[in-house]
Amino acid sequence: MSSRPEIAYLVQNILPLFAAAYGFPLSEDETNTRIDEIPIRIGSSIKKPDVVYFHQGVPVFIIEAKKEGKSKDDAIDQALSYIKNFPTEKYSKDGIRPRYFAVTIGRQPFFFAHRFEVKDNNFKDWYEELSTPMLFENVLQEYGLLKGTKETLIPDTFRKEVLNELGPLFKIDNESKITPDVVKNIARQILSFLQYGEDFTSHRPYIDIEQHKDRQAQIRTIFNKYDWSKSLGIDIAKTFREYILRSFQGNLNQYLTPQPLIAFMCNLVGKVDKNTRVLDFECGTGGYLSAMIDQGIALPNIRGIDIDELPYILARTYVAIYFKLQGLEAIDSIPIKQNNGLFCQGGDWDIVISNPAGGNKYDHDKLNKIAESLNLDLDNNGKQDNLSEYSLSIQQSIVSCKDGGKICLVLPEGFFSNSSDEYLRKYVSQNCRILAIISLPKGIFKKGTSVKQQTKGSQNSSQKMSVLYLQKEKIADFDYPIFITSMSEPLVKTKDIDTWFEPELNLILEQWNTWNETHNISNELLLVLPKEKVVKINTQESLLNFEKVTVEVKKQKTLEIKTKTILGRFSDLFKK
Repeated sequence: MSSRPEIAYLVQNILPLFAAAYGFPLSEDETNTRIDEIPIRIGSSIKKPDVVYFHQGVPVFIIEAKKEGKSKDDAIDQALSYIKNFPTEKYSKDGIRPRYFAVTIGRQPFFFAHRFEVKDNNFKDWYEELSTPMLFENVLQEYGLLKGTKETLIPDTFRKEVLNELGPLFKIDNESKITPDVVKNIARQILSFLQYGEDFTSHRPYIDIEQHKDRQAQIRTIFNKYDWSKSLGIDIAKTFREYILRSFQGNLNQYLTPQPLIAFMCNLVGKVDKNTRVLDFECGTGGYLSAMIDQGIALPNIRGIDIDELPYILARTYVAIYFKLQGLEAIDSIPIKQNNGLFCQGGDWDIVISNPAGGNKYDHDKLNKIAESLNLDLDNNGKQDNLSEYSLSIQQSIVSCKDGGKICLVLPEGFFSNSSDEYLRKYVSQNCRILAIISLPKGIFKKGTSVKQQTKGSQNSSQKMSVLYLQKEKIADFDYPIFITSMSEPLVKTKDIDTWFEPELNLILEQWNTWNETHNISNELLLVLPKEKVVKINTQESLLNFEKVTVEVKKQKTLEIKTKTILGRFSDLFKK
């Protein structure tokens, strides 16, 4: 226990300093200001923080005071140990844990916040030194204890104070990694709050951690602190999606389509308006639907389906935040469902866009229900086809699209050459005009992409994929031009795919737009490289002539470009 002179030092020097300069209570009573009173077990010993401030039974602030010449770092470590081991069951109303503290060296105070952050796909327990001192009023506001002063969230605060803080509350004890269950529960908790309001405490996932009263208390604090009606919207939704994308790129065996490819495909299908109807029957976390929403499509005119719970929850949460949806009826009306996307979705969609599962087998059940709208014997030989995920997906996209509508899919490149898929190519050619084929480079679908046929946990896929862009119509004359591009990654590149992949996709899109306007492909392309280098590339318009073009850049580095845009003819690629 501290000696009387040490307590006298706190009473005579530290408490008056914080009261006069920062509005902290000066009272020494045990209700609000506890001096050397709270026993905290740290390892095998019991220690007591110098000062703990309470408000309405909640421990809101800790002070660790050191005299002149003592170590600031030692004081910080000691204060953090008190916060991490604080006995909430006995000394905190509802189990709320203190998150803010100060250390003093002599009469010089330093203010800190204890936080969690996501780093290298792990939750890191850390502290942040605050740039400005905290008034006691600000402290209470941070806990949502100051009535009538709820904050409006901005993206940085939403990431730091909501997403990063919710994650550790749902993690398994002693587990630091972001797991699928943690990501799912972060999204589900936000969605539950938006759906049920103050009654969210009687629903999952809140009730799933009933054995952790302190965690539940922290969740209540997080949601009570902010004015959600004023906070929801596009910027917060995008922050949510960025957080999820970073989580997926690390420890999760789930897959997301690269953002540049999503943007490219959405631009490829052309202009849309609020009345355009868009279907993604394997929507994942809603990347394509998000991009279409950004282009102005009204919420009732989209539909997303995914068979797995995790992406379904994430997509619904994103849409709820984006459109500022609150209440049971509004959340229930979100047109994203957990179901088998191969079931009947109607046949009047303007755009069908997706990166469907590309496996060579169909492993799910309920083929009888699928057969209500899809033909399981496309080659008409009296036997069920050797069904693959992508063969059913191709048929579903065509069946669901209206006449004249657009279809844009990511498919395994083997679709264009495998003899076993000849019947499928024939089906496509009879029901659609092939507008474009974009062969993608290997390695762009890394861990965190939507190539579901990848081995779980692999870092990247060597399988070649292509974008197939179609317009649904019955074809009589098969001799028509097709826009074809073969893209390969440059030899000189950074780890960040966007630095080379996005510029090349933009180059292809520019060529596509030129083709649509003039029915010619430009003989000269401009490719903007990292560090604003501009390289001219001459194209050749011979069929399937994807010769390498080498150009010199500064420092004698050679950039090998294989991206070639040509015009092919249907009769050279597909059998009638």
